[in-house]
Amino acid sequence: MDTQIKKTTDTVAALNIAKKNPHYFNPYGLKAMEKDFKTGFLIGAYHENIMVGFVAFKELNDQTVELKWLAIEPKYQNQGTGTLLVNEGVTLLPKKYAICEMKTLSEIDPDLQYARTRKFYKKLEFIPLETISPYPDWGKDNPCQIFVKVL
Repeated sequence: MDTQIKKTTDTVAALNIAKKNPHYFNPYGLKAMEKDFKTGFLIGAYHENIMVGFVAFKELNDQTVELKWLAIEPKYQNQGTGTLLVNEGVTLLPKKYAICEMKTLSEIDPDLQYARTRKFYKKLEFIPLETISPYPDWGKDNPCQIFVKVL
């Protein structure tokens, strides 16, 4: 599959992709995502000029950026699009960042899909840093695993 990775402002297409992944993105998350799109860096994966995935980054400080959101159209999952988006996406960010942080559901929760998510980020050289439970704004049943990657 020939996929282009590029910066984008197409938040509507990105939200539509996220909505097709309801296990990962509930209404609260979708609302937060929409807000984050206005202040962060949105990068899309395009196949034949149609967005098939996206990654959104948000600056935490002048040396750290957070990978806030990542979603792939279900029919394009497990084909390397997510890996391509993260690896090429960080190269499109300003060069000032030394660290990329990301948060996901901790291994304390037995959810198998999130176990695959953590495995994916480890494959991309994200290092598990700590678990915070409960994590503010995530609810008492959603322990947070923080990962970091040196850029």
